[in-house]
Amino acid sequence: MESQAPIASSLRPRTAALSRTGKPPSQPSLPRLLVAAFALLASAACSPRADDAAFPNRPIEIVSWATPGGPSDLLSRALADVAPAHFDGQRVNVMTRQGGAGAAGMQYMQGRAGDPHVLGVFTASGTVNMATGRIPFAPEDFTPILRIQIDPFLVAVRDDSPFRTLGDLFEAAHARPGEVSVSGFGAASAHFLGFVRLRAAAGDPDIRWIAYEGSADAVVAALGGHTDAAHTNYNIVREHLRAGTMRVLGTAMPVEALPDTPSYADQGYDLQPVHWRGVVGPPGLDAGTRADIRARLMAAIDDPGFREYMERAALEYATMEDAEAFGAWMTEEVTTSRDLLQRLGILDG
Repeated sequence: MESQAPIASSLRPRTAALSRTGKPPSQPSLPRLLVAAFALLASAACSPRADDAAFPNRPIEIVSWATPGGPSDLLSRALADVAPAHFDGQRVNVMTRQGGAGAAGMQYMQGRAGDPHVLGVFTASGTVNMATGRIPFAPEDFTPILRIQIDPFLVAVRDDSPFRTLGDLFEAAHARPGEVSVSGFGAASAHFLGFVRLRAAAGDPDIRWIAYEGSADAVVAALGGHTDAAHTNYNIVREHLRAGTMRVLGTAMPVEALPDTPSYADQGYDLQPVHWRGVVGPPGLDAGTRADIRARLMAAIDDPGFREYMERAALEYATMEDAEAFGAWMTEEVTTSRDLLQRLGILDG
């Protein structure tokens, strides 16, 4: 809240100024006061308010509830870098509101209902948290605007690991139930569910999932030998791959930056689990405003600077045909995640 200047001085009693005759100046008559009042009201009614001015008329906020420096935060900042040129020169600021598995940022957006100047980066983790009931919101509590990217999952190991393929990892897990471990983000997260699907495709070997609060921490655990492998995304292991300290056993989808790494399908596992990210608005945005924001964002993500970020992080564009399709996708993700968590016994049926 903005601080307010002291107002005591403006409330001091004042003595009316005297005319040259020593008498108080004459007061306007009641009819003249009424005429002036009606004129003032008419003028106010005809003057556009700031809220009714053409969009955008003030800086844009991109709300991020992700860990600073993580993939979702990087998306927020990549958007903020290129978006001003496509939002009539308005500043675009990233506002980090962590807490409650994303609930703090989502609650902030609920309080800005109908405000097109507030946008949020929404991810697969958000729909999983909705599925678990960890956050008290649903997809319909937001205005879906644009799914931007998908980030294929992958399995990485230390360079000196005995595992050369996904098959090696799963064969060891079948041979030694409960001894092989994989680290990843979250105990019931999009990363966890992505690995559960891969594990199921390999015959459900008994592999321990070691959950960490951040993807980078999960990779460091594998690098330090605390787990046998990490299930994560390319951007998190990129520097370790360049340093030659880690290798990737397989990727959910072909990754251009890893041309010699086979995909899951190449190794006989017919699935493509990915992490996705996009932009939503607060509730209450009308269709016209939503279409306007979507068009501006589409132009922003085609900016050379944003394309460079996407290529550097080995991310794939995945914009879908329209905002309604994105909203339906979010709803389906919640349902699918809830069903899987119930089958795993993590959620009550």
